[in-house]
Formats: sequence, C-alpha cells, structure tokens
Amino acid sequence: MIRIALDALGGDYAPDMVIDGAVRAVKANEGKFQVVLCGPKTEVEEGLKKLGYNGDAISVVDAPDFVAMDEHPTEVLRKKPNSGLVTCVGLQKKGLVQASVSAGNSGAMMASCLMLLGRSSENFARPPIGCAIPTGKNRAVLVDAGANVDEKASVLVDFAIAGSVFAECYLGYEKPKVALLNMGEEEKKGPAVIQEAYQLLKNSSLNFIGNVEGRDLIAGEADVVVCSGYTGNVVLKMLEGFYELHQELFGTIDTPAGHRFAQMWDYRSTGGALLLGLNGTGIIAHGRSDAKAIEQAVIAAYQYAESKVAEKVGQKLAEYKQS
Repeated sequence: MIRIALDALGGDYAPDMVIDGAVRAVKANEGKFQVVLCGPKTEVEEGLKKLGYNGDAISVVDAPDFVAMDEHPTEVLRKKPNSGLVTCVGLQKKGLVQASVSAGNSGAMMASCLMLLGRSSENFARPPIGCAIPTGKNRAVLVDAGANVDEKASVLVDFAIAGSVFAECYLGYEKPKVALLNMGEEEKKGPAVIQEAYQLLKNSSLNFIGNVEGRDLIAGEADVVVCSGYTGNVVLKMLEGFYELHQELFGTIDTPAGHRFAQMWDYRSTGGALLLGLNGTGIIAHGRSDAKAIEQAVIAAYQYAESKVAEKVGQKLAEYKQS
C-alpha cells in the first residue's frame, strides 16, 4: 500500500488544518493509502483525538522541530533533522513511505528532497516546481513555479524538458506544446537569457512553439509554459488572486461553465505541485493550505506515487539528456 509522509507543522494553519486534511483524505479514499503525520507526537495525537479519528490509516512519527517560512533551506536540513519537513523526506529516502508532502518552507522542502532523494538524472541541473495551472482550454504545466531564481538558458531548457515529460506522464498530452513566457512573441524579445534559451529550444527535440505572452498563457496556447522560478511564482500568485477576487465579487456562478471555472481555478483543488527531476515524489503545497487543500495534496501525492510519475519523468529525462 502507498504510504504518504505529511509535514504536520507545514503551512500557516498547521497543525490543525493539516491534521484535518489528513483525516479527510483517508476517509474519502478508504483503503487506498496511509498517511504518516510527522510532527510533535503528543500535539498531533491530540489533534486526531479532537477530530474523533482512531483508525489505522494514519500513524504519527515524532518530529518536534518547527521550521519557519523565512529560515534558510540548507540550514534547516543541517540544524533541524527532527523537523516534520526533513523527517518526511528522510522516511522516503529509507523506503518507508513513497511520497512526501509539506505546505511549509518550500525552499527547505526542495533542498531536503534534492539532498536526500537526489536527482533522477546526473545531467539535470536543478529540480523545478511543475504546477498544473488552469487556462481557457485545459490545464497547462507552469515550470518553474518558484523553486529557483537567476537561471541560465541551459537550465531553462532542462525545465522545458521536465515540464514536457510531466505533461505527457501526468496530463496525458501527446507531444505537448512547449513555450517560453516572454514580453513578446518575437524571437529577439526579452532578456538575453530568454533569447539564448529560445535558440536552444528551437534546436531541441521538444515540440517548441516559441514565445508566449501572459494573455496567451491564460488562453491556453501552450501545454507547457517555461519561465524562471521568480516569474513563475508571480504568475501563480496572480492567478490565485484573480480567482479569489472573482469569488469575492460573484461567488460560484450556478451554470455548468461557472462550476467548471470554480473547480479548475481553485488552487485548493490542485492541492500541491510536484518537484520535477528527483528520485522520488516531493510535493509542495500552498503555504495558506486549508483542510481541503491538504486533502487534495495528499490525494495528488498518492496519484503521483501510485502511477510512478517521478520514475517516468526520471526515465524520460535521462533519455532526452542522452540524446
């Protein structure tokens, strides 16, 4: 059975919302997977008791150290090995769980996954966050959604490869259309690093369609949108803000299209984003995750692990890099 390690102290509303989300996930998917909550044992067990949960699908591993959102990633790994975040990844390294989920410090989560799980391909530069975002057509992969900054052109190419493979393996897209996010469609537009990446991608084996602007991203003109982690995170938060404003002004419009919009654009329905290019399944959930978002992050982790998305991405990344 798939076992998922969940950081009980990760996120703005931890541990209560994390524990609630874990209970919701196992109740809604009885018998499919187990959750290992990593956090202060007494506090987590009291939280489960308050919710009236006494089943065997959730276990607790004591991990008392708290990781703040502003702590330096490598310092967390070195100084707080008994934090919920590091403990989750450590359990996966030992083969005791098949996926790790945290809504906590995303940099620390990436560093822990990279150092403990390792890259799926030696020639792959940096693991990016691959996030399935809503568009006017279908979901698209935004990569990188916030794990890295100041990338070289060659690193952006690695992101494009990882995003393309993820779109194939997870979203089922055949020959996904890959594009660079830029301030214009022209080949010579944008910063020098984007122009250099354009030339590299144009000569790659990917289905590269060129540059897209922000409006093209929303329209769904590309299946994979490649950008720096700094830009990707700004885009991601802007999409979330747009959805929240829409809901505040109009609520869910009671039509098929209105319900489809609410389902697609609510970040809580996605749950979490996958770190690509790792020897394992590392999920970064939103720092503001409520119980619904945590539930969906756990379910997403199960789906990734059960269908071996990380392994498939790793295999195809190696093939791409060799060719």
